[in-house]
Amino acid sequence: MSRSRSESEEVEQTLTCHDAVQPSGRQGVCPVQLKSVHISMVLLKCFRRMFELSRQSLAMENNLQNPCRIRLKRSLSLILIGLASVQPLFAQEKEKSVLPEHYVLGPIRVFYAIDGKSAVPSADKDASGIPDHVEDVAKQVWAAHRLFCSVLEFPDPLTSERYPGVNCIQVSLRERGEIGGGNGKAFENSQRARPIPEGKPDDRAIVISMGSHVEGLKNITPAHEMFHLIQYGATYFKKSWYLEGQARWSEHALAKEGLGDVKYSPKGPWPQEPANLTKLFGMSYDAEFVLWNPIAKKTDAKGTLPQKRLDKELTELCYSDGSPVLKDLDLTGANIMREILIELGKMDDVAYKELGYESWSEENQQSPKNDRYMYQAIMDVLRRQSPPVGRFKADAKAK
Repeated sequence: MSRSRSESEEVEQTLTCHDAVQPSGRQGVCPVQLKSVHISMVLLKCFRRMFELSRQSLAMENNLQNPCRIRLKRSLSLILIGLASVQPLFAQEKEKSVLPEHYVLGPIRVFYAIDGKSAVPSADKDASGIPDHVEDVAKQVWAAHRLFCSVLEFPDPLTSERYPGVNCIQVSLRERGEIGGGNGKAFENSQRARPIPEGKPDDRAIVISMGSHVEGLKNITPAHEMFHLIQYGATYFKKSWYLEGQARWSEHALAKEGLGDVKYSPKGPWPQEPANLTKLFGMSYDAEFVLWNPIAKKTDAKGTLPQKRLDKELTELCYSDGSPVLKDLDLTGANIMREILIELGKMDDVAYKELGYESWSEENQQSPKNDRYMYQAIMDVLRRQSPPVGRFKADAKAK
């Protein structure tokens, strides 16, 4: 993934995101595009300028003949109607909660409010001065980053070539409606970090927006979103069957039980039949059951975390109610998932060249043309780790 994209310098805007889900009764949506507040403000200024021009034009009206005057009035009416309809939308976009408080845990920086519509619960059992709710979210994000990137050696987004200069993970706790109605969203671009006394002026961050209703001790959303940042740092590919399916697999790292349901035989056949692939490429979260979990089970009979690499700081970390953040020592398939991410980072270079991309635009990142390249990378890794696996070759000309 040698080519970089332009990076946003605005906070939490115009970035593709993914709604996280709860471990039970899960609900989620496919990737959506958020409007940029920055772009909205520019457009609003343009509309205001149009309004001023309209007023000036009305002043010239008396100098026109009747037919011209009628046409001008009609045009100005349409402009004014348009302005009246869009201005409330822009006003709504500007109305985001101010998050004046912050809490730092290692590279994790959580921003929150103690009053207003984005306020978090005020309970503080340990009298630390930080709401338990905030500490619990921070602990889960920290633990997910530590477990995957230090213990299991997954690609660390904080050292990714995609994110030069990034040194922190910024988590904003907002009222659910301010993040689109879901539980959480991970953003793909880096940005200038919010200034804090503990930071430096040139700090840069990758960002998660989390619903202020999400309780870390009951909900795995923070870890799910942290894993999306790992995926973004590893490859530019952004198809839901990969992003959401593999992120669902990752939830079992901190949650109970090391693997979810398996709905495709780990014995194969591998590669899967064309009809199965067509269905897979259209999936999102459920791809966990028919691709990622079967691969994990095929390649990892033991299904446990490497205990010698686990430190006390991680294994003894507890939520505010005393329950451990790391629920057990089970996780199936970590090695192959790590190798797949690394391989996808190489394969996106191949796809970029063969598909004739000029940039990793949003359209190119989500293009259906990428599916077969991604699947080839997965099969290549599976073949190396657990043969027999048949050959699968991506074709730039394939539909």
